[in-house]
Order: sequence, then C-alpha cells, then structure tokens
Amino acid sequence: MKTYCHAPWVPEELEPILDVAYNFWWNTDPQARLLFHQLSPGLWRLSNHNPVALLRRMTRDELIAASARLEIRSELFQVHDRMRRTLEAGSRVKVERVRRGENDFHYDREPRAAYFSAEFGLHESLPNYSGGLGVLAGDHIRSASDLGVPIIGIGLLYRFGYFHQSFSLDNWQEERFSPNGAHNQPIQQVIADDGQPLTIELNLPGRKLKVQVWCARIGRSTLLLLDTYMHENWQEDRDITARLYDADREIRLKQEIVLGVGGVRALEALGINPYRFHMNEGHSAFLVLERCASLMKRKGLGFEQARLETRRNNVFTTHTPVSAGHEVFRRELMEPYFVPQVERLGLSPDEFFELGHRTGTDHDGNFEMTSLAIRFADHINGVSKLHGEVSRRQWQCMWPELPEDRVPIGHVTNGIHTGAWIGPEMRQVFDHYLASNWLDRIEDRAMWERVESIPADDLWEARRRQRARLIYNVRRRAQHQLIVRNLDRDTLQRKTSGLDRDALTIGFARRFATYKRATLLFRHADRLRRLVGSDDRPVQILFAGKAHPADDAGKRLLQEVQELALDPGFRGRIILLEDYDIGLARKLVQGCDVWLNNPRPPKEASGTSGMKVCPNGGLTCSTRDGWWVEGESPLNGWTIGRGWTDRDDETVDAEDADSLMNLLENEIVPLFYDRDAAGLPQGWITRMRASIKTVTPYFSTQRMVREYAEKYYS
Repeated sequence: MKTYCHAPWVPEELEPILDVAYNFWWNTDPQARLLFHQLSPGLWRLSNHNPVALLRRMTRDELIAASARLEIRSELFQVHDRMRRTLEAGSRVKVERVRRGENDFHYDREPRAAYFSAEFGLHESLPNYSGGLGVLAGDHIRSASDLGVPIIGIGLLYRFGYFHQSFSLDNWQEERFSPNGAHNQPIQQVIADDGQPLTIELNLPGRKLKVQVWCARIGRSTLLLLDTYMHENWQEDRDITARLYDADREIRLKQEIVLGVGGVRALEALGINPYRFHMNEGHSAFLVLERCASLMKRKGLGFEQARLETRRNNVFTTHTPVSAGHEVFRRELMEPYFVPQVERLGLSPDEFFELGHRTGTDHDGNFEMTSLAIRFADHINGVSKLHGEVSRRQWQCMWPELPEDRVPIGHVTNGIHTGAWIGPEMRQVFDHYLASNWLDRIEDRAMWERVESIPADDLWEARRRQRARLIYNVRRRAQHQLIVRNLDRDTLQRKTSGLDRDALTIGFARRFATYKRATLLFRHADRLRRLVGSDDRPVQILFAGKAHPADDAGKRLLQEVQELALDPGFRGRIILLEDYDIGLARKLVQGCDVWLNNPRPPKEASGTSGMKVCPNGGLTCSTRDGWWVEGESPLNGWTIGRGWTDRDDETVDAEDADSLMNLLENEIVPLFYDRDAAGLPQGWITRMRASIKTVTPYFSTQRMVREYAEKYYS
C-alpha cells in the first residue's frame, strides 16, 4: 500500500523521528513520549501531545538546535531502534522510512480480519472517538499489533472530531467544534497505483460521492480512515465526516453508508481480502449488503445464497443492552439512498426493509442496524458474561424457535491495553519486581503472584506519586475553568484549596447517560458533606464526562453535579472537570485510589475504565454489572447493592445509594486511613495487591484479541 506524507521539515540528524511520529507506537513507549517532551515542553503541551503538530510548530532554528544536542540524538537512536525491532518482530510488516513524499507499507500476510468501528480512540491528538466504544477499538488494534494478529481497522476521519466541552454561567453544557487539519495529524494519505490520492465512489440520490482514504499506523497494525471533505463533493456531502455521531439523522445515515459500504470498497480498491469482517457495534452494518450485492454480481448468485455465503465471514459485536443505543432509521429517510442497493440485491422494497426488522415484533417501518447485523453474522457476541446473557434474552425474538439459553450469542469480555494506561511510577515498580518484559506476559498469572513480593513502601510510594501528579493537574485545570467563569481570587482559592495530594481520591469519569447514575452519591447529601468535609480523614471526588449534544437528560445530570460541586458545604473537595478526553482519562485512572462505577444493572454492557485503574494500584467500587460481575472478589474492591433484579428503578436507586454510602463510611474511608507505625495503610495495600493480581492478567485486550482470533477470526 502506498501512502503520501507531507511531513514536517527536520534536519537530517533528526529524520528518524518522523518514523516515530507517524506511528502511534510512540504512545505506549515512555522514552518516545519523553523524547518529544524534551524537544519543547511548552509546545508539546500546546500541541495536545501530537508529535506531528509539535514538529510543525517548532521553528527551523529550534529544530537545528535540537539536532545539535547529543542527548536528543542518543535518545532518538534508542527509541527508533527499539521501534524498528518491535515492528519487525515476526516479519509481518516491512518497515519503511517515512519521507516527505510517497512511502510503501508492505504486509507479509493478508489481514485476517477487517475491524469496522465508527470511532477509534488511539490518543487525544486524533479525536476520532467519543467514549468507551472508541477507546476499546483503539486498544483492540494496539493489541492486535502486539500479538501479530493481522487485522486492518476501518473508520471515519472526522474533521471536527467529537466536541470540546465547557459550562455556561448556569452550569449547562456547551459544545464547541474545532477543525483538525489532516496534515497536522499523525496520519498519511493513501495513494492509488496511478500516483493520485486513492478515492472511492458511492451513490447518493442524484449524485456521486467521492471518499478519500487516509492511513494511521499503530505499531504493526493499520487503520484506514475514510474522509468526504473533498472539493469534488457538494458542500453538504463534505460535511458527512465532519462530526462524530452527528445529531442530524440524515447525516448519521450517510456516515454509516460511508463506513460500511465505503469501507468494503476501499478494501477492494487496495486489493485487500480479509477472511473476516468484524462489525464493532451496528454502525457499520451496511457492509453486509455491499458484500452480498458484490458476490451476487461476481458469481451470479441469488440473494439468499449470497447472504448465507457472506454470512460465514461476518462477526458482530453488540455493545449495549440499552434500547436507545441501537441505531434505527426511518424508512422514509432511508429509501432514497437505497434504491440502487435494493435493485442490486434483487429485492422488493418491503423485502429489503424486512432485513432491519426484529422478528416477532410489530412492524413500525423503521430499519434497525442491529437486526441487520444479526441476520448477516455467523458469529455474534456481547462484551461480558452478563451482557451475553442479557443479549440472549434481548434478541431471542430473532430465533423464536430456540429457548433463551440456546440463542447463538456468545461473549468476549472486554479488556484494556495495559501499556497504554499504566502510570510511569507503577510501570517502574513492575519492571523491577515482576519482569522486564512483563507487558508481553500480561496473561501469565504465575508472574503476577510476584506482586506479593513487592515491598509495601515501594508499592505505596508509586501510588502516592501518581495521585500527587493527578492532583497537581486537577488543581491547574480547575483553576483555569474557574478563571474563565470570572471568579474573584478569594473564591478561586476557596474552591481549589481543598484538594490534597494525600487525601483519599475517588474518580467518576464516563459518558453522562442517565442509567450510569452520576448523582447517586448525592442522594444522601448530608452524609456526603460530613464525609468529604472531615479534616482528619479527607475525601475528594473527581467527576468528568460529556453528554451527547442531543441528550438533555444527560446534560441535566452534568448541571446537577456542577451545581453541587460548587456548593460551599463540600469545601472544594468535589470537582467536575471539563472537556473529558483520553489525556484526562489517563491521568484519572493512574491517580485515583477508588474508581466509582454505579450503573443501574444490567444496563452497563461491560465498561473498561475500572479495569484501567487496577494495574495502577487503584480499587474498584461498582454495582454488580458489566465486567465487575466477573472481576469482583472478596479483597479486590467493593460491590454496591444486590445487582440485577426485577425491582422498580426508584427502589433500586434508593437501596444502592444507601449501600454506597455505607461502604464509604464504614469500610473504604476507615481502611484508607488505618496506618501502621511507618504510616502505611497495610490493609489497603493488601487490597491493592489483590486487585493488581486478579484483574490485570485477565481484563486485557491481549487476552481479548487472542480470544477473538481463536473463536472468530480463524
């Protein structure tokens, strides 16, 4: 595959840095991140830790001066050599030097699977994600690279990404969109055999749509990103890939056509023939129609025969038990866009729209993407054991002849890419006491038993240092937020001085959807005030998260949390941090002592934020939902409430709120502040060890991707 790179100018001595900058491998290598920071600490921060933007912002004189520094050249040599050896391990990818011009990227083996997702969360510098689904997709493709599993990712390149968040004076979420220049991103444009940028063509009502293809490298894996921002397209069509999860339903429909249909055509244009087509949620499900129609034309098959033949190669992962999370389009909106597709499939309009209808339910004329994916997928899975059970119950209607326990929906429990989320201090401890290659041995439970041999003071000191760095960043961020609100100096001091780098720090950061119950803590506001207001045993709680621009109920939750955080009774120890992104998430999971997760069961399919806290020495406090059903044990955290029941929501919320406060008052806070003569919380450290040992080896994308490869890709 040929790519074009309009790379920044660097002196000859620094040219290897372009190889590093244009491969997201650098994000999981501490020395590579430090290298970019050393070039210009201020610009590194201002560029949102984007190495390409950093190099573009540096002046010619600054780059020449950097190239003259012996320590920079030495660091670069070590980083570049380590990256080259890592990427060439297993001989899957031939690594070529990134140049300001055309480059070749060679596969030794055909990608086994094409992994389609509406979002990929690789790093804050490429804002192609909104939350957990995208972060999971990013970790999935990273671990595929680590394991040498040959997959290729397919997504969209959003010119404005998701949105930046701030709050009005009445504490209502406001959204702003900033353009992301493609040439300032660590991505390259894919080039066709004729030397021109590769484009594919799609049919829209009364016109053609052109789509250009970009390439991001993630270690040994490749991600193709589709982009409609081309001068040949109508203005309204250029904006198809402008914003992630656009609230306009017609734009959303066109996005999913580009992702599914356009993704298949991009692979065909590149001569890439994956054995499996993996749909990460239903947004890409139109790919099954394109594959089916293409096979009918090539082999002269009928629709049903082509459906069954392509079905063998389709994998579908569903991510939500919440009805509103399943994409549905009105028939009258879809029909004009699918006239050519209906003809290619040889179906009547009614037969076509039946493909997106739940069997055994009243036909409302709408088209559901999950139903389409299920009809065309040979392998279907939820993302945790509990979610598999919930999905079998939820979708039994598609197999009315089968009992619930025979419904062919399995599960592959989510995980995290530990190397992308581990903090530097805890990483150093593991390097020293576990093994120098512990990241390659994540699933080795015998190795993780060595956690017991880590001295308590070393483990606790790593935890303290990561918390201190978090609080430093939170103070600075909170002060900026409050200055923007034009608060006076005394008020500013009062609202940020309560943060303490040695206080018990609880984190709650995720999408603000109502079922996640962000305000559950505040149902007992007086008890909470006493808890966080203590001078002897202080507690501080950090909130972060965004609500979708069209979700007013989620915005009201944010407003309520913001107003409560500003309540003088909480003494500045509850903070709602604006503009949640991967960069802030990384700081939070590395620094928080307790990760709070209290969705209303069984609404959380899996969740992964709590998994990220555990290798960093944090502990989980969660309802019995999602991954925690598999992850909980008597010593590695705390469980809120009784889990999935048939009781009404108000009763469940009241009981869970009381259970949460009882845990905080009677177990969590006392254990954290119970210190021995050396000032160490030995009981707490015992739980830290248990959390690290039990969660880290299983809840990893290394195990997850291997499971997908063995179950579905082979």
